[in-house]
Amino acid sequence: MRKIIYFFLATILLVGVTTSCDTSAKKDITNYKITITVTNGDNNMAILSKRDGSEMVNLDSVKLVKGVGTISGNIGMPELYYIMFSNSKVYVPVFISAGDIVVNVDMQNPRNPEISGSSAQDMLNSYYESVGAFDQQASLLNSLYGEARKNNNIAKMDSIEEAYMSIEDKKTDFMLNFAKQNNNNVVPAFLVLSNSYKFELDALEKVVDGFDPSIDSSIYVKNLRKYISTLKRSEIGQPFIDFTLLSPDGNPISLASVVEKGNYLLVDFWASWCSPCRAENPNVVEAYRKYHDKGFDVFGVSFDKDHDKWVEAITADNLTWTHVSDLKYWNNAAGKLYGIQSIPQNILIDPKGIIIAKNLRGEALQKKLAELLTK
Repeated sequence: MRKIIYFFLATILLVGVTTSCDTSAKKDITNYKITITVTNGDNNMAILSKRDGSEMVNLDSVKLVKGVGTISGNIGMPELYYIMFSNSKVYVPVFISAGDIVVNVDMQNPRNPEISGSSAQDMLNSYYESVGAFDQQASLLNSLYGEARKNNNIAKMDSIEEAYMSIEDKKTDFMLNFAKQNNNNVVPAFLVLSNSYKFELDALEKVVDGFDPSIDSSIYVKNLRKYISTLKRSEIGQPFIDFTLLSPDGNPISLASVVEKGNYLLVDFWASWCSPCRAENPNVVEAYRKYHDKGFDVFGVSFDKDHDKWVEAITADNLTWTHVSDLKYWNNAAGKLYGIQSIPQNILIDPKGIIIAKNLRGEALQKKLAELLTK
């Protein structure tokens, strides 16, 4: 399966930060005020929230009077919050910083709110405008790739993939330069954290070490450093990290119990709802068929949250190896241990329990197994 599918369609873990639901401090000290005005739609209640892992935590709310309401609070380093509305699915991301912030939302065009008064939001908007051309090119190539795939035009698919990866590389380079030029601002730290799955460990560590100490207290910098520490513990050359999750039948199975069988073991992080994962499954099935009897095994770790859909996908894709999950979606305990922020991902463990490769897909997986197991 081709790289363009993984990079364009892979489901990415949204930036998660630990939050507190206690907003009592804002009654005593406030350094920001958000004035919210809603037109042409829901004007009942505005709710201020922030993300905690894969969940949204409500921090404050205000009843709108004639479509207008104000929320005040106290914040240290700027953070991305969300304004949601009680009678709709609309949510407006706003980078909150100290000061008076104005948010105007037209419910007939909620994707384009007018936000002023936040320098962090201004910087984020500027960045997105700068990379907009890259995104437009990538979107066009994705459409062309779909047509080529439908027509089974392999040569065209290869050409589009090459062009797509070039655009992705340019966009990543732009982000890195943006972070270097604004290393004392939390917005680049937020962007790097949001895209951390794209970076190799050494590159990620270099950009994080380049941030000015003045933003060390930012939750985004803290989470980046935690993520780097996690990646180091699960880097190639390190021993595997054990965990125990439940099989589809509800039986606890540890990774160690499978490793100790002495095979080369592919720990495959996937989910039934992940299209790129399902697209890669036939390749893993083929690898299992060819090399299982020669000393290769697979251990599936699902990021599902629906047990029945998980089991249905296992059967439909003919995944006849061991499977486990805690059905906690992006809060999957094994995923946290290995720093998994996008799927599909995998690690290859040798018979001695050492991680020897990561993210082997398509031909790369077949080639590695042939190298290890073909005599």
